[in-house]
Amino acid sequence: MPEFDSRVSHKQQSGAASAWARAARVAMMALAAALPVLLCAAFTRYEAERLVRNEAELASNFVVNQVVAIAERARNTARVVAPRAAQPCTELAAALTYGTATEPYIRTLNVVDGDRLVCSSALGKQMPVMHSIAVDGRLPRGDWLAIVPRTPMVADRAALLVGVRAPGARAVIAVVDSQYLLDLLHAAAPLSAYRQAELRVGTGTSLLEASDDTSLASSPLVADTRKLFAGSVINLQLHGEPAHLNEIWGSLLLRYMPWVVVFSALLAWLVHRVQRSRQSRREQLLRAIRGGEFHVEYQPLYGVESGRCEGAEALLRWVRPGIGTVRPDEFIQAAEEDGVIVPLTQHLLKLIARDVMLWGTRPGFHLGINFAPEHLSGEDLLSDVRRFLAQIAGRQIQTVMEITERSIMRNTGQARSNLEALRAEGVQVAIDDFGTGYCALSYLEKFPFDILKIDRGFVLTIDAEGRSAVVLDTIVSLAHSLGARIVAEGVASQEQFEYLRARGAHYVQGFLYAKPMRADVFSRWYGKAGSETCANPQAHA
Repeated sequence: MPEFDSRVSHKQQSGAASAWARAARVAMMALAAALPVLLCAAFTRYEAERLVRNEAELASNFVVNQVVAIAERARNTARVVAPRAAQPCTELAAALTYGTATEPYIRTLNVVDGDRLVCSSALGKQMPVMHSIAVDGRLPRGDWLAIVPRTPMVADRAALLVGVRAPGARAVIAVVDSQYLLDLLHAAAPLSAYRQAELRVGTGTSLLEASDDTSLASSPLVADTRKLFAGSVINLQLHGEPAHLNEIWGSLLLRYMPWVVVFSALLAWLVHRVQRSRQSRREQLLRAIRGGEFHVEYQPLYGVESGRCEGAEALLRWVRPGIGTVRPDEFIQAAEEDGVIVPLTQHLLKLIARDVMLWGTRPGFHLGINFAPEHLSGEDLLSDVRRFLAQIAGRQIQTVMEITERSIMRNTGQARSNLEALRAEGVQVAIDDFGTGYCALSYLEKFPFDILKIDRGFVLTIDAEGRSAVVLDTIVSLAHSLGARIVAEGVASQEQFEYLRARGAHYVQGFLYAKPMRADVFSRWYGKAGSETCANPQAHA
């Protein structure tokens, strides 16, 4: 029951992991689809705000420049009359009337003395100025501008006053009707685009145009233009209308979003293809297992002392129909990354069990089988190896589990327990490719082992001159001190063989002795030459 429960738990964990993987894939596709859309929305919003600001700055500059032009014309008209401002009104009236009639924008021309209107193109008589310009009875020095809320002629409408200082205490004031300025604001900065437009000239009141909803909390200041004229600052501030901003944003979205949606769909499809590529790699491996595309080749193991074949290493090979041979390092890595390495090793054991039943090997024949870290530390290892041992029990084969250290062992405690249990049942353990992977010496401390296999990279350091290969010698000495048998891989020359034999290597593998071969070829080769004693391994190469 505990074993059954552990398997159920393992399946539940696998199912949960699969569900998480599917959710992650969906999330990646959703992110790939949403990211361009979100970026497009953010970019078009930024672009819409930029366009609104540029548009507002253009409109504000235009209005202010037009106000300056109007004020300039009014000032020039007043300057024509200013030298005669001290004359009686009867003599000035004609000049004032002429100036008003011949210049646009000017409603009236007036001569003032302090707070009194002494002559007007419209009234021609003296009267108090309804809105005081003078301070303590004195008019501003030089030329000046001001917006006043009302004038003697039109008490309910504001006006722009353009004053020019005349001789004595008098001044000539040109009155520009505010309707001209309001019309200018309406044309250049309509309320459909701006919630509020406020024009200030000098220190007087301001002309304010605002929509019914005058709340500026959601209406940012989009333009603030200032110009100095006649000693006065002309300032126009425009507050944006959110609806206008949204309208521009919507038009940009309509322009770009269809292309972005197409790109978004393409990006999601590419992510899906990449995911499917990883999935298809897994499916290809599983399909290859079901379709019998894998086979095993066996590389003979030469016994240095016995001078004959003492065993073989099982090497899994994949030949894809219509494609050809797939490199072992490629599909083994893919199997490890995609979670197919355990089913692949289980399939390898079945193939080996089928092959060895056709061999006529001697008792104690060593058969090396590579096991991946995931399998070694898993719960299925004991049952898989025991099943394999039961299948080949009649062949009297010595099974050797080869542990590769090229990838990290995740659960070393479980792996050690598994190996100790199998060693107690007669299985031997070999550390493969020693010195080339992640763990190196730590494997010697963590796991029980019987054989140390020296990687071919260290064998290649042996040269024809017989000079010492320091690292290789160190590994050999280490193996002897630990009481482990030594297998040297990749032996390809007689010099390498002699060097290793002189240092006490127990077995060699490599092209010097024999290349890997399929099961039927190995069976014939072993029957003819593999079982014979031969002091020179090259004789069987």
